[in-house]
Parts: sequence; C-alpha cells; structure tokens
Amino acid sequence: MNVSITRKGGSLNPDPEKLEENLKEINRDNERKLTYLCTFPLEELSGSELLRLVEEKGVLVKRKGGWECLMHTCNINGQKELETTLLRAKKDAEATNRAKNSFIMNMSHELRTPLNSVIGFSDLLLEGAFGPMNTKQSKYVNNILISGKNLLEIINNLLDISRLEAGEKTLKYEDVDVASLIGEVRMNLLSPASVKKINVELKIDPSVGNVEADISKLRQILYNLVSNAIKFTPARGKVVISACKKEGVLEVKVSDNGIGISEDSYEKIFMPFTQADSSAARGYGGAGLGLFIVRNFVDLHGGDISVNSEVGKGSTFTFTIPAKPENTSLQENETKKWNHLQKEKN
Repeated sequence: MNVSITRKGGSLNPDPEKLEENLKEINRDNERKLTYLCTFPLEELSGSELLRLVEEKGVLVKRKGGWECLMHTCNINGQKELETTLLRAKKDAEATNRAKNSFIMNMSHELRTPLNSVIGFSDLLLEGAFGPMNTKQSKYVNNILISGKNLLEIINNLLDISRLEAGEKTLKYEDVDVASLIGEVRMNLLSPASVKKINVELKIDPSVGNVEADISKLRQILYNLVSNAIKFTPARGKVVISACKKEGVLEVKVSDNGIGISEDSYEKIFMPFTQADSSAARGYGGAGLGLFIVRNFVDLHGGDISVNSEVGKGSTFTFTIPAKPENTSLQENETKKWNHLQKEKN
C-alpha cells in the first residue's frame, strides 16, 4: 500500500486511522498479518512532528546499520522502550558533537602555532629585517603573509564556533570606548583595503561614548562585518562604518557599494559554511563562518542584527546592542565566574 503524505497548514498531517480502516477491510478475517509502510521526507519533519508520529504509532528507524522499532502504547514497557531509544539516540548525537568540537579546538591550537610563525617571519622579511628584497621577492612574501592571515582568520572562526557549540557563552563585561574600538578595527583592515584601493570611512556620532560589553567579542563582530564588506566590494569601492547611540542602545552600521545580496539569501548568509548563491559571491571566497559568529555574539549581548541589500548596489549590515546590560547583577555574577575560571586556568 503506497501512501502519499503532503504538508497542509504548515505541518504534516498523516491519517493512520484511515489506513487501519483500510487494512481491516482487506483483512476482515484477521488471518493475515499486514504491515503498512509510510515513507516521510525527514528533511521536512521537525523534531516535534517526528516525535508525535512515534507516539501515535510504531515506527521503524535505521540506526548504525540496523532497524529498530519505536513503540508507544498504553503498555508501560512500550513507553519505556520509546524513551530509552530516544534517549540513547540523543546521547549518541551529543557524544559525537563533543568529539567533533574537541577535535576542532585541538587542531585549531596546533595549527595556530606554526601559522603565527609563518606570519611573523613574513612580516620581518617585508620590513627588511634580514636585508632588502627585490620587487618580485616582496610580492611573493606579501602573498604568503596575506594567505597566512586569511587562514588564521578561518581557524579562529572555527575555534569560536566550537566554543559556542560547547556552551562557552559567558560574556566578560567591561567599559568599552566605541570610537576607539572602531578605529582600531579600521586600522587592522587598512592593509587589505589599500590593496583593492577601497576607502574605509568612519561616521561616529560624538555622543556615542562608551558601552558595557565584552570587548573581544564586540571587536570580532566589527572585524568580521568590516572584513566582509572589504572582501565583497570591488576595487576602488567604498566602505562606511557609522555608529550612534539611541535610547540606551548602541547602533552600528557597516555599509558598502559591493556586489550585494539577494533578499532570499538574507537568512541563509547567517548560517555556518553558507554563502549567498550568486556566482559573484562564490568568486570572492571565504568559508562562510564570519556572519554566523557575528549573529551569535550579537545575540549573547541581547542585541539584534539585520541586513538591507540589493544585488549590484551594495549592502548595509546593522547591529544593535544595549549600552548597558539589563540585568546588571546577573552579568556581574557571570563576570566573577569567568574571572574565577581564568585564575584557575592560570
């Protein structure tokens, strides 16, 4: 018996009762054992929908190459079987995720040490610490330096994602001079901007002042947004960083006149390892990690981020965070915990 199940009203609505009626009609004498098989598109099923199906009727699932029957009946043993199987699946997934995060974090630390040496020696060569170089030598060493920094950025992003997934979401609040921090990020990115002859302008409102935030995460938010703007803006383009404070909320905008993003890609670009679908965007490279980290760090601060863009005309990313944490006492406790953990590590 082949059953077609479609999505109606935002959810899948199978009708197992109707199927049972059909089976009873076929097998009136109850002499034959019949089983009906329903195939569901799992990519369209939410966890709650799948659990509801399991609770309604017995479902066969394939785990580690073997088939298991999930049963949910009035029988106490049946319910225990369902709960035990689901709990085992959950624990397996969590263990796999922990192993993955541990591997990424260890590999990131192992890779950063030699990579920092490559970047450091490249800097020394370009500065002429070991004697002058000709034009071709300088060009190749500069390429090594740029590639090394790009790789280090990807490694750092992977490390940030692993920490987020591992549950390291504590913020270390301190007083941050917004104008100085934005100026620092701009200076750090002047080199890739100058290579493409991109002008990076600042429009900082004099009243922006200071905010209470995690300076390292706020720096990473700004760095990733400005770095992306430079990356996706053609040569001789323009990037503008503006900041102001409105009713106790810091608002920062990073605008460019680059390739832009289609509206249907707005949500997609904030997912890990994902970029806009256009061939133009893919041509600029990148691992698709920066904006995922930006959204998570903004969320941790209790803020919001949005994008307004048009293909071929540029993009504007706007994020807001409270100038001061709403629950100050809670944040102070979290900060004390963080400081205590740091002391234990040292």
